Amino acid sequence: MLHPRLLIVADCQGIDDTVNDLKRHGFEPEPTTTGAETMASYADFDVVLIDLDFTDFDGLTLCREIRRASDIPIIGFSSFELDQVLALEAGCDDCVVKPYHSRELMARLRGLLRRVHMMSQPALIVGQLEIDSALREVRVGNRLIELTRKEFELLRLLAAEPQKVFCRAELLQRVWGYDDVDAEVTSLASRTIDTHLSSVRKKLGSPDWIVTVHGVGFRFNDEATRGRPAQAVEPARAGEVAG
Repeated sequence: MLHPRLLIVADCQGIDDTVNDLKRHGFEPEPTTTGAETMASYADFDVVLIDLDFTDFDGLTLCREIRRASDIPIIGFSSFELDQVLALEAGCDDCVVKPYHSRELMARLRGLLRRVHMMSQPALIVGQLEIDSALREVRVGNRLIELTRKEFELLRLLAAEPQKVFCRAELLQRVWGYDDVDAEVTSLASRTIDTHLSSVRKKLGSPDWIVTVHGVGFRFNDEATRGRPAQAVEPARAGEVAG
């Protein structure tokens, strides 16, 4: 699963800002404001975030009820440092004291996901390149590469099959979710692909990472991950659709 689903149990102001922030970092958050809805739906999520200052239902009791029935990861939030111990005793895997910084929450979430090994997809390692689907992180050596969601999905798709040449239509279907792509890709869609590929190449530090096979499409160059230059790009053959 590429984007972890988070159930946010809170009825305080500012919850919309938290939801939008989590979305920007690649998570799929869904808020709820009642204890009953939480108990009915938490099993459909990957992590539960519970504000212990919840007014509809006692937050600590809610944590205990969930933990009795499930080992789903839980992060608690509290306005008081003393509640951290109570939260851990109630079954939380971690507890954050409010107010908190966005970077702290993202670090705690990723650390929790890393510890529980909840994601099924293993990291993809090709030479110096490491793509961690669980954390949505890309590294070249020890350097963290900041990619947008679509850039990440595009690179992961290409790197997973380095010997395959992907035409533009397939990229639109598998990365952008197009249901039906005509034989001739529109100029706007084509520019979208080119823009994302150009950005990925720039962020990786070399155009050699992704090869353009003229008249056909694009392929990942696994030789570049080992510091070797790109091989000569083969010309298009008669009858092949332009990439």
